[in-house]
Amino acid sequence: MSGTSGPYRLPVQPTEEIDRSKTIKFTWNGASVTGYEGDTIVSALLANGHEVIARGLKYHRPRGVLSGTFHDPNCTVQVDVEPNVRAAHRLAKSGMSVTAQNVFPSLKFDVGTVNQAAGRFLTAGFYYKTFMWPGPLWPAYEKVLSRFAPGGRVAPMGTPHGHYDHKYVHPDVLVAGSGPAGIAAALAAAAAGAEVMLVEEDHNIGGHLRFGNDAELARLAELRAAVAAEPRITVLTNSVVAARYDDNWVSVVQRTLPSAVERLYKARVGTLVVAPGLFERPYVFEGNDLPGVMLSTAARRLIKLYGIAPGRTAVVFTANAEGDAAVETLRAAGVTIAAVVDARTGGNVVRALGRGHVTGVELADGRTIKADLLVTATGWTAPTSLINMAGARPVWNQVAARFLPGDDLPPSVMVAGGLGGDGTLAELIDHATQIGRIAADRAAGRDGGKAPLLGVDSHPALFRSTTHGFIDYTEDVKSKDIIAAAAEGYDSSELVKRFTTATMGPSQGKYETINTIAVLGEAVGASVGDLGTTVWRPPFAPISLGALAGQHAEPTRISPMQEWHEAHGAEPLIAGQWIRPEHYGDPVAEVNVVRNAVGIIDVTPLGKLDLRGPDISKLLNVVYVNAWNKLDVGSVRYGVMCAEDGVVMDDGVTGRLGENHYLMSTTSSGAATIWEWCENWLQTEHPDWQVHITPVTTSYASINIAGPKARELMSRVVSDVDLSNEAFPYMKVRQGTIAGVANCVLWRIGFTGELSFEIHVPASYGLHVWESLLEAGADLGVKPFGIEAQRVLRLEKGHFIVAQDTDALTKGFSAGIDGLIKLDKPDYFSGKTELAWQRAETTDGIRVVAIQTDDPNIVPPEASQIVVGSKMVGRVTSSRMSPTLKRSIALAQVPASLSSAGSALTIVLPSGNRISAHVFDGHAFVDPQGERLHG
Repeated sequence: MSGTSGPYRLPVQPTEEIDRSKTIKFTWNGASVTGYEGDTIVSALLANGHEVIARGLKYHRPRGVLSGTFHDPNCTVQVDVEPNVRAAHRLAKSGMSVTAQNVFPSLKFDVGTVNQAAGRFLTAGFYYKTFMWPGPLWPAYEKVLSRFAPGGRVAPMGTPHGHYDHKYVHPDVLVAGSGPAGIAAALAAAAAGAEVMLVEEDHNIGGHLRFGNDAELARLAELRAAVAAEPRITVLTNSVVAARYDDNWVSVVQRTLPSAVERLYKARVGTLVVAPGLFERPYVFEGNDLPGVMLSTAARRLIKLYGIAPGRTAVVFTANAEGDAAVETLRAAGVTIAAVVDARTGGNVVRALGRGHVTGVELADGRTIKADLLVTATGWTAPTSLINMAGARPVWNQVAARFLPGDDLPPSVMVAGGLGGDGTLAELIDHATQIGRIAADRAAGRDGGKAPLLGVDSHPALFRSTTHGFIDYTEDVKSKDIIAAAAEGYDSSELVKRFTTATMGPSQGKYETINTIAVLGEAVGASVGDLGTTVWRPPFAPISLGALAGQHAEPTRISPMQEWHEAHGAEPLIAGQWIRPEHYGDPVAEVNVVRNAVGIIDVTPLGKLDLRGPDISKLLNVVYVNAWNKLDVGSVRYGVMCAEDGVVMDDGVTGRLGENHYLMSTTSSGAATIWEWCENWLQTEHPDWQVHITPVTTSYASINIAGPKARELMSRVVSDVDLSNEAFPYMKVRQGTIAGVANCVLWRIGFTGELSFEIHVPASYGLHVWESLLEAGADLGVKPFGIEAQRVLRLEKGHFIVAQDTDALTKGFSAGIDGLIKLDKPDYFSGKTELAWQRAETTDGIRVVAIQTDDPNIVPPEASQIVVGSKMVGRVTSSRMSPTLKRSIALAQVPASLSSAGSALTIVLPSGNRISAHVFDGHAFVDPQGERLHG
């Protein structure tokens, strides 16, 4: 049976899907492996004699191929830095580094096997019972349990970023599954004029025909040729229909494209035809998890598709035609058939013998047969997930010994193939052809008539032998565990699932569900049909986070002054979509310039919304927590926005430029959100209000001029606005000309805590105004400053930053804006109800406070925990060394009981050391009376 790529490689098979002219090489746990293009990782490993692929979760028993498909529960590996790869499906590539998961120190010698000796203590629910108390020991328990995590390793750094893609499609008919029934349905739908998408999880279409007999292979060739000739059919291989939602919104994941790692199709489908075929069901008996025990379809796939001999001497336990076909396939491949055990005539398998691999099989008639391969063909599980997602519940068919769809499918979802019933190949194709035609009619709004039904073939109900074995291979759940759970009162399919974790592993019940229910039925005296299945929910197969997120499509945004920043040594900072100067070399020097002379900062990314209309104050009263009815023309007001749950959402200032004209500013990251939010209020709650909103963030270049010499600098470039404090005081707005540029907006506001002017000039003049300021203030010592200096300056003043000093749980009163929140406003505003409840609460809430460490030289890193004893009660949200005060300062979230000035705090540093701190009196560390700000 040897071949050039390993001792178990067969001579060329006419049906194989490997290319023997193209050799590949990769490593398996450091050892070199040779295969052919088209090999999966597992087929290449088997060809080279590597039969143990993984080890079990709890007992670390060796595991080999069971089904040889994507969903094989025993074939998950690490490939380079990618964990949890389905090795029976992933195509092998040269240069791969493939390693086993959940083993130490090696796959062959794994110390985790000692758990087998403690097996009687690791029964179902042991973790619920064992680790409940005493509570203080939980950290120790957690460390121990974390060592049993079965997954692969995620690299903390250096993980390559693949390209992921989203695509929106609108096929008239989508067919899930490309076996003979799926292909026939797709062809018929296309012939009826429908645009069809045919989705196949494997690498080639054809289903079980790919490893069929000569007649089946000939039929497959005809079907493939017909699909290739039909322009209305789009074929997606190595893809899966992951979910079906309301109104036939269907998600399809396509894996490993030339242009992307994965692509997520978001398909709005006219009619969904579900034709996934059937999953061959394992049989439960002692030793059923040993390498060398596999399903009949797995044996045939290995031989026919990859030219792999799955063993040398086989026992075949058969109850159907698939098992009979496996006997013939094995014989033709040169495998010795030591025994055929036929369940239809009373035969049974009691146990598989061996340690680490099958060495023999014990039969019910008392015989023990030497063999290195045990093939089982004992029944089928219908993958009903997509019809479950369509609201239908399957019905147990005692004759066929499997679940079938009931009569509660919506008209837009139809079934074909083995999911719908049994029949000869011709009958299945004929039925699917009718389904495809009706599906096209329904998608087009035509009455296609009633869908025909398939009959079923009689099949023995085989689930468990007279011995106990594994039911869930990924969770290491045995049939004994199910019986024990039933004895403790977990007597329904839903309860036993959660107590034992059977069906909760990576296979998600595809091989385990029916056996779990059947064994539970044994224990409680109920039938499989009476117990019913748990419900498959989306997704049907794993989807990577990258596929869900899609490609990185956010634009990179820069201000008109960005080239100047780069030319003058600015360190770039990525802030959302914007590239901003973090500093120009020395943030401390930049802080000192602002405190002692004058600095300018580019604040173009601040969100800016132009509001016009007579009802603007009504909108502002709704979206802000404070009142806006009495804002005079020429005035500016600071406001905070809270969501409906009272959580701080955004903040900023809004100035009244004219009777019916306002300019609103938001945080840089909140511009789009706040615009959409305001429009939502206008369009859904108050469509009668006359307010027009225009986003103008990029229409203006924005600059903040801050420092004690800011007014003097501004007076040199502003010609038509009186900048004196009497004429233009704090929190006012004016419009005028700056450096010869008309139609500029000037605000007297100060995030830095210094005398400041924030100016908004037409974007095309931004660089001109920026350079004019630097030129005009050269003798004043003007310098640019970046985001880091601004953060220090605002922290010295005690100003919080939304989403840094607040989080998704920080409500208005927790943020310390009590004076702003006007619960007595006559009309409803966003968050009012929740904020009223918060003010009335007597429980100990969270407050944002200013703090100082008792040792002025220690700056606790942001996110450092604040604790009382061993309990975390708060965290540091912002912290810096203050150049002005020459000591550390910070903002933090603490319980209300610790928020009073002088309250003692304990902070845990990343090193584990604890330091003492106290709550500062007020928020402003620098200029608490605001003399600089109002100067």
